[in-house]
Amino acid sequence: MVFFENFLITASERRHITRMPTNFATDFFRVVRLTSFRWLLAGAALCAPASAADHADAPNTSNDPSADLNDSYIFLDPTDNSFLVLLMTVRGFIVPGEAVNQGIFDPGVLYRFQIENTGDPKPDLNIDVTFSARLVSTQAQIGTVVLPDKKSLSAPATNPSLSTTAPQPVVTVDASTGISFFAGEVDDPFFFDIPAFSRYVASVRAGAPDRTQFNRGRDSCAGYNTMAIGLRIPLARLKTAKTNLIGLNVLTYRRAPVVSPKGKVTLTGPYYQVDRAATPAVNVALIPFANKNAFNASNPTEDATAKFANDIVDTLVLLGADDAHISKLANGAVFRGDYIRVNVTIPNYGPGGGTNKEAVFPNGRRLADDAIDIILTEINNGVPFGDHVDANDVASRDQFPFFAPSQQPRVAGTVDDNTRN
Repeated sequence: MVFFENFLITASERRHITRMPTNFATDFFRVVRLTSFRWLLAGAALCAPASAADHADAPNTSNDPSADLNDSYIFLDPTDNSFLVLLMTVRGFIVPGEAVNQGIFDPGVLYRFQIENTGDPKPDLNIDVTFSARLVSTQAQIGTVVLPDKKSLSAPATNPSLSTTAPQPVVTVDASTGISFFAGEVDDPFFFDIPAFSRYVASVRAGAPDRTQFNRGRDSCAGYNTMAIGLRIPLARLKTAKTNLIGLNVLTYRRAPVVSPKGKVTLTGPYYQVDRAATPAVNVALIPFANKNAFNASNPTEDATAKFANDIVDTLVLLGADDAHISKLANGAVFRGDYIRVNVTIPNYGPGGGTNKEAVFPNGRRLADDAIDIILTEINNGVPFGDHVDANDVASRDQFPFFAPSQQPRVAGTVDDNTRN
């Protein structure tokens, strides 16, 4: 095995990943680094204040929380590696007391799992999920999943509640396809000290890097919920003979409202892309503020044309990454397109969705993987570096959908509500 372009793959698979050899990619980024560094000296704003992995990562998504993606995950089911688990979270930072009002899926949004399984930047399969309108607070929304072959399945989401006890996840298994479906409110699985990272970046930009900012070690997502969609799919339905890698990109599309001459509003207009999320922290940490909306509206095929290469390289230079690590980090989101790719020949096992080191991010991404520390270490040229937030505040489940139960309103007399702002 070799660690190639930020993903674990076999040497024989290199030809399926990119037509551009590794030395070309390294030379390209060295040229970009030299030609773009002048923008740093001119004071260009390369690192906007961070939010989270993808939470509210751009102006457009901040103003459209129902379509604002948080994170994406792809891993082999640790209870049965012949199944692949695809997860997305959306609409973060839901406080437990607003579960009934905010713990819903927008019927005007299409949620897409985009699959790449032939070893190039072009997406190969789409799995689309939409939801019925929520008309009664005691009645669950109905999710409709449209598969790549246009077959569909419908199933209820898990209905949120204001009880002190979280509702049990409703999982539906489609007998004809073997696909399992979950949708509902869950504890936000992402863990990261957002203010510490923003303060650290500010210190770097000021010319006096201050890593002590991370000593606070507070999980900004602790105590909050998010909406989540999960699919458990037989691996044979997604894998091809061309490569052992399967890539995931998740997207949201909003349907434009149409107003009739009499003023009636219906959601019948065309869908337009609002957000996308694959490799964590790419848009949040590496794309400058002015281009964040453009990145979310783009796609992996455009990534592979180096559309955002200057942005990514400039930010990595600012943070002190050397040429070798710039090449490794940037290639995963540039020449190959921004996907999280998992090598399905590497076993995944352990509690909470898997914990064995062989299958850790960037070989896919599991709920327990400390993706931020891994990325920070790479930016720090391989020297261990992290935010001192090493795990989620609550344990994940050991079976699909793996998400931890939602945070619920606390009982009378509770002092600590688990938030760590």
